[in-house]
Amino acid sequence: MTMTPPVTPRRRFPRTWPTIIAAVLACSYACVLAGLAVTLGIDWTSGRGTVGSLESHAADRGVAFFLVAALAGAASLVIGAVGAWRGRRGIAAIVPLAVIILVGCIGEPIDIASGNPLRDNLIGAAIILAAAVPLVLFLLPRRSRRLA
Repeated sequence: MTMTPPVTPRRRFPRTWPTIIAAVLACSYACVLAGLAVTLGIDWTSGRGTVGSLESHAADRGVAFFLVAALAGAASLVIGAVGAWRGRRGIAAIVPLAVIILVGCIGEPIDIASGNPLRDNLIGAAIILAAAVPLVLFLLPRRSRRLA
């Protein structure tokens, strides 16, 4: 006779206003990532733009990796946002947002030190900020009243 341990239900977090805002922002970020991947894929396959004129197999692999990473990140953001909406922590959205912030915080000082124009640096800062806001909102404690 085997005894199975009792199944404990998952802890459900209340749906708060910061969670709702973070879920909407994460889904918006996912739409932008998917749009970027689609645009880059079209340019790559049609031979237009910077990525369309690549003539190296290593460069092609880099573009293919970026396309897969962007689409996987977008899917993960949506899965995490839906999970947070349903009462889970939203780890699937927290991880890609943290990766975007980490890569951006490494790359932006390099861009500044290399003398990129101010406009490019402000765009990079806006991208980092757009990832930081939902990340912080997902990480806030959820102890307030439950919404419908």
